Amino acid sequence: MPFTVTITFKDSPNEERWRFTVRSVTCGKPLDSAVVAYAAESVGAPTPTPTPEAGKQFCVVAMDALNVGNGEAVWNTDNTVSLNVGDTRYSQSQKDSDYASDYAQYFNSKGQVGPTFGLNPGSRGPVHGIFQIPTGQQPTSVWVTSSTAITTIDGVQPGYLVLLK
Repeated sequence: MPFTVTITFKDSPNEERWRFTVRSVTCGKPLDSAVVAYAAESVGAPTPTPTPEAGKQFCVVAMDALNVGNGEAVWNTDNTVSLNVGDTRYSQSQKDSDYASDYAQYFNSKGQVGPTFGLNPGSRGPVHGIFQIPTGQQPTSVWVTSSTAITTIDGVQPGYLVLLK
């Protein structure tokens, strides 16, 4: 089910509006082999196969993003999305953000430009978040903030909660 988030900026009167649809949340599987191969090829050197931290599993959140604002906008899952198991919130580590960037680069190479590289009003594209949660656990929700960070000095920022089945 699509939902709209308006992202506001504390230092600017400008805002961005996005309509997101969570397409899937896949946990316990390796990262997409085509993405991993593309990332290794772009570096031009063999790279180790991504593995989650000990006792954890990868979860890939795949979303569709549509810019419903009135100007070009850039957006990604860094510090703006969390994957939740009950009341425990997981955000992307720096390494997870790198993996999400690999997904963006891969889909861009296939002609599916996502919000990571900027989308004009009315344009849509794929966006992925990579998270690590404890092995055997299942996520219960995804939080998409309407700020530029999940938490600030004022606490958890407003946003949209997507309950997972």
